[in-house]
Amino acid sequence: NPVGAEVDFIYDYEWNRFNSEGEYEISDGLLVPKYNNYNFHRLLLDGKLYFPLWFDDHTLSARLVGGTILGPQVPDFFDFYLGGLIWFKAYPFYSLSGNEIAWLNLTYRFPLWRDIDYKLSFLYFDKIFLSFHFDYGNAWNGDFPSLSEFKKGAGAEIRLQMNSYYLFPTAFFFNASYGFDKFDKVVDRGVATYGKEWRFYGGILFGFDIVNSKTAFTNPNRIR
Repeated sequence: NPVGAEVDFIYDYEWNRFNSEGEYEISDGLLVPKYNNYNFHRLLLDGKLYFPLWFDDHTLSARLVGGTILGPQVPDFFDFYLGGLIWFKAYPFYSLSGNEIAWLNLTYRFPLWRDIDYKLSFLYFDKIFLSFHFDYGNAWNGDFPSLSEFKKGAGAEIRLQMNSYYLFPTAFFFNASYGFDKFDKVVDRGVATYGKEWRFYGGILFGFDIVNSKTAFTNPNRIR
């Protein structure tokens, strides 16, 4: 259960050639995409604060994220993506995207059972923690939107710390999150509706830190 602070500030300058209109031309008998140049500055600030509370091993964490692509609007292929398991869990990954993002997360985490000291087959059970979280954020293009357009969500997560074969750290988690705001988004095949529904996540890993900020906020299709 962490205590302390961590701040990441990431600056990128990107040189891109992208076929944004989906147009092609014939060259030497081959169909060749017509590329446009998209060169721009990208900024991302990701700050985390972990406060100890009056109970033993109880913490309140606050996470504030802001991101922007400087200059004229670029195609959504280069957007920030805010939803999904790593960030705004109440909404799916592609639901919240834009050239600009802002997000606040508050999480209260505390132990349910420490020093379990129980063995089941090759698993050794160590401790269980429970957390409750609240999220407030949005992604957009152009001018800063009204605060009433920001999305809200909340949920709970249980974490079970184990060891496998007395050697390998084994972390199990299960999360349930609910989006309070319902909205529509135009997609290639029509209109998708998000919000006012539960979303569930679970996994088994070596630890609870899954991915870093830089890769998670950008389109995974761009990562190689």
